[in-house]
Amino acid sequence: MFGEGRPEEILVGIVSAALAVLLAIRIRHALTKGVVPIYKKRISRSEVGEAKFNFVVIANAVGMLLLLWISADLIFQIR
Repeated sequence: MFGEGRPEEILVGIVSAALAVLLAIRIRHALTKGVVPIYKKRISRSEVGEAKFNFVVIANAVGMLLLLWISADLIFQIR
């Protein structure tokens, strides 16, 4: 159940869940405004084209899903 793991596993699970939430906000911002921040640069849908922009958004979504999987495994001991 919840919290049966070691304390450091729970902490890393909570941190990864928080990062997943931040990525979800980033994806929502990208889909609504058409701009994705990458490192020190922002790319827009009109600059790079629809296909490349969608690839960046999908890559962020895959990263978010991986972070959610990691956090669920560490917090709830799914195995």
